[in-house]
Amino acid sequence: MNLPQRCGLLFFAVALAGCGERAPQALARTGRLGSFRDLVLFERAPSLGGPFFLDRFEVTRADWTEFARTPTGIANAAPMPVIAVVSDDALPVTGIDWLQARAFATWRCCRLPSSVEWWYATTANGRYAFPWGDNYDSARANTYELGLFKPVAVGTFESGRANALSPYDLVGNIAEWTESVPATFFQSEPSALSAVWSATRVLQASPALAAWSFPGFGWSPFLLVQAAGESAPREVLGSDFASDRTDFVRAHALRDRTDTIGLRLCSRPAEILRAVAAIAEELSIDDRQQLRRFILRQGHAEVLRAALSECAQRAALDSEQLAFWRVYLP
Repeated sequence: MNLPQRCGLLFFAVALAGCGERAPQALARTGRLGSFRDLVLFERAPSLGGPFFLDRFEVTRADWTEFARTPTGIANAAPMPVIAVVSDDALPVTGIDWLQARAFATWRCCRLPSSVEWWYATTANGRYAFPWGDNYDSARANTYELGLFKPVAVGTFESGRANALSPYDLVGNIAEWTESVPATFFQSEPSALSAVWSATRVLQASPALAAWSFPGFGWSPFLLVQAAGESAPREVLGSDFASDRTDFVRAHALRDRTDTIGLRLCSRPAEILRAVAAIAEELSIDDRQQLRRFILRQGHAEVLRAALSECAQRAALDSEQLAFWRVYLP
């Protein structure tokens, strides 16, 4: 084949490639469903609570900045992180309290993880001490032992996760808010005694709730937490860049803000169905594309269909919400 023929063939190949469908570009982690891009499925057995999704990354400053500019972020006084250079967008956001973290999670159609879910993901349901195994290696996580003493961009520690599909930084970088109230709150330790007694008095003052107190058993943990309100602390899990690797579990008041605590998002399949259906009319084209790609990942459609069937049986979704999801989950 001579040179003109080769050039002609090359031109034809390039033209043909240009006419074809381009490979889909990765969607940005923005919008109401931005975190869906990175939700990892944990196929937990039904006896342990069933499957759940956990974000591959800690919430970044870029994630938070978008939220802080929305009406919801403004209403929750979401602090705008100080970003010196563009690369800082990938740092985990810190300096936010539990209420603000929860508001962000709701805005992204998720929630904060429970301590049970966090431990399940971090230890493979108790099989290992760390995501990568039983032996601690200071090069795998950004804790005090590493000596950086500052957070780094999410996703930096590739060797610090269980496998190529697992979340990053479950150990180190920053600690993370959870939904769980520490057990010490229910054990009447001196630091919690005042809040527990105040909550008990609130419950006793309500005739409707008094029926749920049984001699010798006391009040249910759920009612105590609801009555305690902001007096009930929450667990903060995962060592951070300034903490020893053994400093996994701490309790913080809901209004605490430090430069070592951020958040990671979580949800169960049924919770995703309800949260997304509730804002279906607000979803942008990118949001809907994000949702389709989320569903197409391995195992996702199956667990979502199972949850949709259960929601239909329990009337947890109305007819319009069911119709919305049946377009995506036929």
